[in-house]
Amino acid sequence: MVAVLNAQQIDLEKIFEERNLGPVGELLARGEYDLVARIGEAAAEKGLKAPEWRLYRLKALVEMGQIETALDESRKALVLFPGHFELLMLRHDFARMLGKADVMAEAMNALNEAAKAKPAKDRTALENVMLGKAALVLGADAQKVIAQYFKVAQSKEAKLEAAYLAEGRLALEKDDAKRAADVFRAGLKAHGETAALRLGLAEAFRSSDREKAAENLAKALELNPHLHAAHLLRAELLIGGEKFVEAEAAVQQVLDLDEQNPLAWSLRAVVAHLFHADPKKVEAARAEALKRWERNPEVDHTIGRCLSRAYRFAESAGHQRKALEFDPKYLPAKVQLCHDLLRLGEEEEAWKLAAAIRTEDGYNIQAHNLGLLEKEMSGYVTKTFPDFTLKMPKRDWPIYGERALALLRDAKAVLTVKYGLDLKRPVLVEFFGAQQDFAIRTFGALGGQGMLGVCFGTVVTMNSPGSLAHGRNNWESTLWHEFCHVITLSVTKNRMPRWLSEGISVYEERQRDPAWGMSMDATFREMVLDEENETLTPVSRLSGAFMNPETQDHLMFAYFESSQVVEYLLETYGKEKFQGILRDLADGKRINDAIAENTADMEEVEKGFTKFITGRAKGFGAKAEWNEPKPEDLNPFDDGSFATFLKEHPKNLPATRKYAAEMVSQKNWPEVVRTADILIDLLPGDFSDESGYSLKVMALRQLKREDDEIAVLRQIAAKSSSAQSAFLRLIELDLPKQRWTEVKANAQRATALNPFLVTPQRALAESHSALKENAEAIAAYERVLILDPGSAAQTHFKLAALLRETDATRARRHLLDSLALAPRNRAGLAMLRDWK
Repeated sequence: MVAVLNAQQIDLEKIFEERNLGPVGELLARGEYDLVARIGEAAAEKGLKAPEWRLYRLKALVEMGQIETALDESRKALVLFPGHFELLMLRHDFARMLGKADVMAEAMNALNEAAKAKPAKDRTALENVMLGKAALVLGADAQKVIAQYFKVAQSKEAKLEAAYLAEGRLALEKDDAKRAADVFRAGLKAHGETAALRLGLAEAFRSSDREKAAENLAKALELNPHLHAAHLLRAELLIGGEKFVEAEAAVQQVLDLDEQNPLAWSLRAVVAHLFHADPKKVEAARAEALKRWERNPEVDHTIGRCLSRAYRFAESAGHQRKALEFDPKYLPAKVQLCHDLLRLGEEEEAWKLAAAIRTEDGYNIQAHNLGLLEKEMSGYVTKTFPDFTLKMPKRDWPIYGERALALLRDAKAVLTVKYGLDLKRPVLVEFFGAQQDFAIRTFGALGGQGMLGVCFGTVVTMNSPGSLAHGRNNWESTLWHEFCHVITLSVTKNRMPRWLSEGISVYEERQRDPAWGMSMDATFREMVLDEENETLTPVSRLSGAFMNPETQDHLMFAYFESSQVVEYLLETYGKEKFQGILRDLADGKRINDAIAENTADMEEVEKGFTKFITGRAKGFGAKAEWNEPKPEDLNPFDDGSFATFLKEHPKNLPATRKYAAEMVSQKNWPEVVRTADILIDLLPGDFSDESGYSLKVMALRQLKREDDEIAVLRQIAAKSSSAQSAFLRLIELDLPKQRWTEVKANAQRATALNPFLVTPQRALAESHSALKENAEAIAAYERVLILDPGSAAQTHFKLAALLRETDATRARRHLLDSLALAPRNRAGLAMLRDWK
């Protein structure tokens, strides 16, 4: 009878555990840590046998910051469950958080022995995950671990969240964000929604898709409002957006549960550095971060990584070196230091470090990419001068290298004086022939499509003017823009918000050439006047406009608005007050305080700027009626209703544009010209492809009114830096008339968009030659010789003629090369006879 009761008692206990372990696990997943810890404690006191009670309690204790208690209880749990794979792995992790190397080694040895005692075929999916994690700790090849442990676990138990988390986290550690995203998505599909999987997906998207990152982060916090890692990621993103008060609040949510959380204190140190500019607060926060483990390399690595994102590369490098002093094998610090060194221009040390990382870790994507980049750049030409060092593909230097150097020196001469900077060290400027190489050098990973250049202080990286990223963008204005960043970042010691840095650079583009930079257009006008959606960002919050723009137009508007703020401050308060803002930033003041100190109360500044930019927006197309015709104004069944509306509303812009399009479709070119003139009158400042000017050029060309076409084309060329079709058409029309000054001007404009085009380079050579600018003509013909080998015979002859009086040896060589290609060239033969 007693035996039967015991059996029944065991069955009841088993049933109780089966019914209650799941709900308790759900409580843990929702962040009910204190409740789960108390339930686990009660279960242990009552002698419940399932190890999950202890596991749940240990995980809850760790989330509440009770690491010492968790470590101690893990030892006691292992007495009851010797050789339990997950308990041993947790014990190792707890010991690592506290820096207890002996306990870590002991746990690994015990797990190794447990694995030997259990054949592979008998291991559960979760046990395979734990063994995979242990193998990584012991230095096993990551790809083999994925194949032999994590994938095996997923095949054994498709719904096991831990298997997807382990593989996804490993991919993130190796900077393989794409793989990580795929794994986390697969986990969500197999297991269903969990905060940890959503957080992993947010981290995978943080660099490539901010919108998806924010969406997944919000979902993770919805599933578990107390998930530490989610709050810490949110704090990092807020720091990146210069929303420091909100970041502090996110950090505090972690500290409310775990008052010694090292990463939370690390981020607090970052805020103290970037927002408070208080070294004492920085050191105090760092000291708190190291309380739990005084040699924790993750602390300095985290501080430095966040500082690096704020362009504090030297400070970041210092923190990475401190992290490596604590743990010379800590790979995240090595990878970050490698990027910091590249951004500081210390390339030789960076390449060596990247090679060492590849030796240690064959899976690290960033180190692998840097190896490919180093190999590619080994074939680059390097030109070193006292003021600049330029690196670019060998084919690029003879095409635009000298022009780039001249432009940089011009920018230095203008901007250093203007901003009172004595730039002592040479600036490194690198041009990349392939967008992927630019991305790896600049961001450490593929991506960055659409970006033309980036400045890191005294290092500038650019897409080559011949790459796919160029052609529609003016590389000369981009280079001027980036060098302006060199000046302003140096003046402020890298302590300026992004909006101000970008705003000054765009403003200085316009100062250099009114056709450069960004001007008011129809899109910006609409965004300025869009009161419903409040697209215009208050000056005090302008950094946020760059953080998560809704569209590419919104990002471009952030650049435009920032440049307008700069112009407003300079026009309203003067150059000295504006430079006072920059000086205060260098001294560590916050941007809003610096503006208020040197100009006026921020509320007054914002009101004044809103009036300023609104006036400009209303002034753009002030004569035009911008509203679309209402449906009741047009009768779709009456062909004459549109004409009637336009007659009654001759200044309605949408209707006029629609009418112009109809006239084009009917090839009624005289009427197109008339309508284009109306559009020009309504929008005299619009030189876009949709402008009245472009429409008029099309019609005049069809009507063969060449002189009138040229006049309009000249207006476009003077006002737009990207009107390549206008530049080339003007070259085509001016060359036969030998209008050499105009040919030269438009050839220079065309090569500022793409110096690899043969037509403008040849036009440049011919115009220089005709204007007796022989040195420039020789350089241009040498470029043509490279770009158009098919016309080499003629080009060699031209060079021979230009060089004959100043360099007979070179001239003779070019002449002989010309005759070798075209032996019947009478002019060449005559020149050779003259030489004899």
